[in-house]
Amino acid sequence: MSSYHFFTNYYDHIVRWTGYSLKDEVDMIDEFIKEYLDKDEKVSILEVACWTWVVARELLKRWYDIVWIDISEDMLQKAIDNIWRSRCELADMRDFNLNRNFDVVLCNYNSICHLISLKDWRKFFLQVYNHLNEWGIFIFDINTVYEFESITRDFKQFFTFKDVDNDSREDVVCLEMFKKERNMNNDIILSQKEKEYYYEWLIKMFVHADDGRYDLVIETIAENSFEISEIKKELESFWFKLLHLEDFHRWHVDEESERVYFVTRKV
Repeated sequence: MSSYHFFTNYYDHIVRWTGYSLKDEVDMIDEFIKEYLDKDEKVSILEVACWTWVVARELLKRWYDIVWIDISEDMLQKAIDNIWRSRCELADMRDFNLNRNFDVVLCNYNSICHLISLKDWRKFFLQVYNHLNEWGIFIFDINTVYEFESITRDFKQFFTFKDVDNDSREDVVCLEMFKKERNMNNDIILSQKEKEYYYEWLIKMFVHADDGRYDLVIETIAENSFEISEIKKELESFWFKLLHLEDFHRWHVDEESERVYFVTRKV
């Protein structure tokens, strides 16, 4: 698992606020909860891998009771610096115990994809099951294999950020993604079909220095995904009933879906 460090400075502007509406996303999550959770009282939510907590902030405005966890100290610091200190926990999504259960567990913006192996996905599913109330709702989304494959074929993006004290100086961030071989059996020669892969973001940040030059900062972020049919089977094995699948961009889920939401129930 990766813990974003320097990229945290640019995360919201690049990942959260580029190319989609935060309001639309929160509206959709809100609709899922209201449709599939039969509860009149205030709903409790655990957001896992909360990033910079912008989704949690919007859900708090809608009178949900929210606790959130993240493995990245840099990400979590953005929440701890605010009044929500008591609602934050530094924790690994594969192994945590908050000693309470929730009506909803939310894992948003393909955060689960930072778990590279299916074994780690299973560990997370178990943690979710253990932290949900009876008939609780588990909502998460993924970047599909199709999406990752598309990005690795043809993708490079540049972003510029002006210095607040000097308009003539800019930081530049470049994003690329590459497909990497994941060899879990180093002593065995695997056939092409047996090989396992994951996807790695290469983030190059050109940060202006006081002397007018630029420092190059590089971070790599690993992600992975699995076929929707395989994820469904894993959810069933952990006693989650699939209630709904939705393509965030196009509603209907098909082989060219890029970002897919799963809505499930603990049974």
